[in-house]
Amino acid sequence: MKIEKVHIKNIKGIKDLELSFKKNNEILDVIVLAGVNGSGKTTILESIKDFFNNININYDEPEKSNVNLDIFFEEFEKEKYRPFFNLNNQKQARIFFSILLGYTHYTIEDKALESIKKYNNSLKIIYVPAENKFEEIQTYSTTLSREYQFINIINSNVIRDIPSYIATRRNYLATIEEDLTMKEVTNKVVNEINGIFDILELDVKLKGFSKDEKTMPIFENSAGEEFDINDLSSGEKQLFLRTLSIKMLEPKNSIILIDEPELSLHPKWQQRIIEVYKKIGENNQIIIATHSPHILGSVSNENIFILYRDENGKIEAKTGDELYSSYGQPVDRVLKDIMGLESVRTPKIEKDLEELRKLVDEDKYDTKEFKEKYSNLLEILGNTDEDLFLIDMDVKIKQKVNSNVESK
Repeated sequence: MKIEKVHIKNIKGIKDLELSFKKNNEILDVIVLAGVNGSGKTTILESIKDFFNNININYDEPEKSNVNLDIFFEEFEKEKYRPFFNLNNQKQARIFFSILLGYTHYTIEDKALESIKKYNNSLKIIYVPAENKFEEIQTYSTTLSREYQFINIINSNVIRDIPSYIATRRNYLATIEEDLTMKEVTNKVVNEINGIFDILELDVKLKGFSKDEKTMPIFENSAGEEFDINDLSSGEKQLFLRTLSIKMLEPKNSIILIDEPELSLHPKWQQRIIEVYKKIGENNQIIIATHSPHILGSVSNENIFILYRDENGKIEAKTGDELYSSYGQPVDRVLKDIMGLESVRTPKIEKDLEELRKLVDEDKYDTKEFKEKYSNLLEILGNTDEDLFLIDMDVKIKQKVNSNVESK
């Protein structure tokens, strides 16, 4: 299941916005929303969640709903439910989502309910909000059992189950892998979890479990120091707890909504975080809202939607060929070309550099004013600064041109 198109009307600051996630006849697996504060990034994520939660929906006239999504079901998904639902039909798809939510007031055959119970754990909506409180957590159970939920919000209630999930995963593998010793089973779980984060080249890795009754996940850094999950740094907690919360839900053919995944993460991790999320589950669609140029530089411009307000204050979006190429570009290029930042320098320094350039253009490079401004910037920026180097070159060219003119 994937979203092909989003249409939002009159929700918070969004008056009328339509986004198509279909490019070159294929639906995007990764969508990155970016823009200034107040441009509607989080509103879009929450509107998508609310659509599946039956909020802001007009059942009699769906086109008049505040939120309307075009949903793409793959053939194998439609085939599962074909005897009971035509998922190409919008109204029947709405009933299908309602049943997944747990609403059973619809009159349908018992066989249809049995079919849904059999397959419903393969479809999920997972929403990871920007703000999460990482309270102290512990292993409550080594036999964790989570009931299916169609809408899943990653909050402290979900996060606190992570140690129990890891311990339960070990017990489960020990049951089905009877020929393995407990140490081999532990290593298998450790490698499975560390494998998600391999691309980040982390200094900290999961090592095993505490040998007391708590059975807490134990981490180890490159110095050989050991500590439990509660002693991770804020960035490490954001990374491990957010990611493992999603993995714990075992998403497959699902939609994952993540708000500001860059929070507390080192830039190196931000560059690769999308690849981490793509390794979780199978055949998922990931929609991210971000301010991070490092994340924008890790995807193609066809995956990016830059939200902005037009001259009338209406929120619109640019994507694909409307944007410069982003993938692999350095941060300063992404900030300027994609995110519209006029300069990556602080405004005062940029203003001083602009004044120097103006003095050169006016042939005032020998004046006291120029020399003082140049000397101050040289002290701050150093003699390897690219802009100062270019100003030096302009001065030399000007001096040479003016010298030739005088000699004639």
